[in-house]
Amino acid sequence: MPFYYGRIVNPYMPQGSASKTNAPSPYYAPGELGGIFNDPDGKTYLRVQLDSGATAGVGPGIVAVGQLAFWKDQSKFIVTNDKNQCDLGASAAVNRVAGIFGVAVTAAPGVNGTDGQPKMYMCDLIVKATAYPIQATGTIVAGAVALADTTASVSRAVSAATVTTAPVSQVLGVFTTTVITNNLSPCDVNIGFLD
Repeated sequence: MPFYYGRIVNPYMPQGSASKTNAPSPYYAPGELGGIFNDPDGKTYLRVQLDSGATAGVGPGIVAVGQLAFWKDQSKFIVTNDKNQCDLGASAAVNRVAGIFGVAVTAAPGVNGTDGQPKMYMCDLIVKATAYPIQATGTIVAGAVALADTTASVSRAVSAATVTTAPVSQVLGVFTTTVITNNLSPCDVNIGFLD
């Protein structure tokens, strides 16, 4: 089912910047969920909400900056960092990357908001950016495409140059260097489903 991602002309910034958006439900501007926007920082963002159970003790654990976000419920714009919770299953998750987490988004498992629904947090995923540091592992090759890592219980990218067969997952962008610092490597991110 195709989804339309509308443009947010003047997005509400609860923390003052898209790079810091971490707002609990119920949201001030719920109609902005699923919208995309360009920010003065030069990045393109997709506004989503993090699944309330993203702090599970298994899988990649709590959300960290630079991790990949996978679709948990695309129709409601809910994402997770745990491939096991992907809407099409763990093996399909590598082709269901929604964006890159730019902030360590809060999660509140088992907590309901004032509206009685599970408390989730709105965040802005990076979908296009120049030399943005994403979680990565292995041998990174500058100029090689970044792919979602197929290893279980991780939310990171690998360099296509380390894959010996055709790419097995969605292309996330192109690595700009061979350097990995604190598990992050700069990548020209371009999550293609918005094109």
